[in-house]
Amino acid sequence: MPIRELQTIEMKLVDARKQKQLSQEKISRIINVSLKHYQNIEYGITIPTVTIALHICEVLGIDPREVDEWKDRRQPF
Repeated sequence: MPIRELQTIEMKLVDARKQKQLSQEKISRIINVSLKHYQNIEYGITIPTVTIALHICEVLGIDPREVDEWKDRRQPF
């Protein structure tokens, strides 16, 4: 897959949120988590549960497979 194509597939949560013109606080209230917890998810510090991840993606209108922060970074054996 060409590098340009990879770049279009990956999406940062912060970019998706800003495209929707939503604040971190607003999203945290919509998905019913603390602001700090949402910030940790957005910065890639915390991996959300499947339920929370799907809810975030529903609010932002994105595919969870395209979120860069949730991609598997482990090296294959």
